[in-house]
Amino acid sequence: MHHDSEISAAIAAMLVRRRPMYKDMPAAWRNLCEAAHVASLPEAARAAFLSTVTTQRGADTALRLREHGASIRANVVRFLSERRMNACMHPSPTADSTDREAF
Repeated sequence: MHHDSEISAAIAAMLVRRRPMYKDMPAAWRNLCEAAHVASLPEAARAAFLSTVTTQRGADTALRLREHGASIRANVVRFLSERRMNACMHPSPTADSTDREAF
């Protein structure tokens, strides 16, 4: 199982990698960042945040954020699990395994 801090760090790294792709798309970048924020929160904090979004911005917005955040988190957890499995099977990382687009 991965710790929330490990997941948050991987999400932050993903944002750094993806930022150049969103250079001229501020609304899309803001949406990705907000979904990434949701994905990085522990379960209780995520529920509280989404409850606030529901109250302030509506259930549709909260649902979209929850779904996008869940997708990001699932991809990150899968990536971390694969990386951990590969590290166990191949102790010395290759450039290919460390430089590929993660999620």
